[in-house]
Amino acid sequence: MFESRRVVRLLTLFTALALFATACGGGSTDGDAAGSGATEGAEASEGGAEGSDTEATAGADETADGSDVASADEVEAIQQGGTIRMALQTEAGSLNPTNTPFNRAPILLGTAIFDTLVVVDADGNWHNNLTESWTPSDDFSSWDVTLREGILFSDGTPLNADAVIRNLEAFLGDPLVSLVFRPAFDPDTPIERIDELSFRLRGSSPNANLPFFFAEQVGMVGSPAWLDARDADPSLDQLPVGAGPYMIESRTQDQQTVLVRNPSYWGEPGIVDRFEFFPVPQGSARTDQLLSGDVEITHTTDTAGVLSLRDEGDSITRIEDNSGEEFTFLLNAGVAPFDDIRVREAATAAFPKASYVDFLVGETGLEAETLWSVETPWHVPGIEQPDDRPEIAGPLIEAYCADVPEQCTDGRVDIEFQHDISQALDEIAAFVGDPWSEFFNITLDVVPNDQHIQQVTLGLYDVATWRYHGFSDPEVDSTFLSCSTIGALSVNFARNCNEERDALFAQQRLTTDFDERYAIWEQIQENLRDSFQYIVINHTNWVIGADPAVGGICDATTPEGVELPCQNGGVIRLPQLFLTN
Repeated sequence: MFESRRVVRLLTLFTALALFATACGGGSTDGDAAGSGATEGAEASEGGAEGSDTEATAGADETADGSDVASADEVEAIQQGGTIRMALQTEAGSLNPTNTPFNRAPILLGTAIFDTLVVVDADGNWHNNLTESWTPSDDFSSWDVTLREGILFSDGTPLNADAVIRNLEAFLGDPLVSLVFRPAFDPDTPIERIDELSFRLRGSSPNANLPFFFAEQVGMVGSPAWLDARDADPSLDQLPVGAGPYMIESRTQDQQTVLVRNPSYWGEPGIVDRFEFFPVPQGSARTDQLLSGDVEITHTTDTAGVLSLRDEGDSITRIEDNSGEEFTFLLNAGVAPFDDIRVREAATAAFPKASYVDFLVGETGLEAETLWSVETPWHVPGIEQPDDRPEIAGPLIEAYCADVPEQCTDGRVDIEFQHDISQALDEIAAFVGDPWSEFFNITLDVVPNDQHIQQVTLGLYDVATWRYHGFSDPEVDSTFLSCSTIGALSVNFARNCNEERDALFAQQRLTTDFDERYAIWEQIQENLRDSFQYIVINHTNWVIGADPAVGGICDATTPEGVELPCQNGGVIRLPQLFLTN
């Protein structure tokens, strides 16, 4: 029987970068507007994808329960200045994007401190932000990028081509952070200077969708003077200097981070003077702090917290988004027994996903069959993961144990199930173990969060809980699925190399046309289902809860006024937020 211990829904090291998801990590946005991406030989100032209209549970101007979220021009008395306090789900080891994998909280802070070179709108299209234009070569093997004029970092240093080069080289030179994005760039000359404000980017292969990478962590640019000072004093990782709308006033790690308005910001200045952020790992505690008035805003994926916020009805602002990360069970295809597809298929077939999702998230999230939610334009209807079919598992396990008896005991396959210990979910552990115990002898390996991340990245596991994907475009997700990212350290966490899938990745990089890319990604999703490299369980529902006095959550736009998402996997933008009198 399965030992009743702790199971976790893990924020992965890398989309929980978003991400870098934003995905990261953040979640893909969607819409039906035609993308304005680069065409061969033409200058492109922005690019994108088109898809069907959906709402991120709450639409851009509507809360999840249907009540309006007031936009700035509808509020009678906007308070200029003031302080907004926010409870965050996690803390970061540092706020230096060039050497620290960012999860959702540091992505939120980093977006405010640094800005990104591009942003992705509510329809899934990329737009210039710190940049002015992106011009591809005829074959999309390189891009010439021009920055906006006159942008300064908050320390007065100019944001120019040399600054971007300094950041990208630091990023790609870091042995851990570079794992995600280095495969996307030419290994010899990923970037070179053209002039004061222009530089050339080279991909590892032709890529019409390379700009999407720069809406993620790699698109955050820090002051080169700060990076130089940080090399001499690593404590400055906690006090980054960027060109974003806000800057660090103070930071006490694991306690409080304070941002204040950047007086030299190049764009529309923030309305609120000051933001105070508090890491509160326990979901119910964050919700309690919001409802008691200790903070004005929070984000959560916690089932109880989501239900508590829903119970408040119109007394709070609530914005839900099911379009982002997926909670999965990774099946390590790099080692026995899961190097054999029969064992991976048997584990999938024996998994009672519908009951598990009902117990785990109830009505607060969406059951998943593949990596992209119905709330994204990349969702493919009709793909079904063959779970909840225990009758299939028996013959597969019997055949495997006959061929590989050293991996079996008493007719069952011996496996280790690895978890983080950050959440006590004994009942869920039993939920997994009871049906699997007919086919598997399960040993639990419950380890601290950092050890769990290290062991998964090193491939030292059989089955592991993991949550990731959910970037602004699936092109960024492809690095987690490619043969090229399998090594001693791997961000293809399931270590499943499929050359047919890699060929499809390369094919979709040659076009910005949404219909063409969608058809290719449909094949990729079918390939993933048939590879059984992980069991996809549910799409993560990120919920923003806010005091009604906080306005403007859904008012974020590009510099040219194109609407941005209300949130992206729990990440909100800060400049447009305001308090009402």
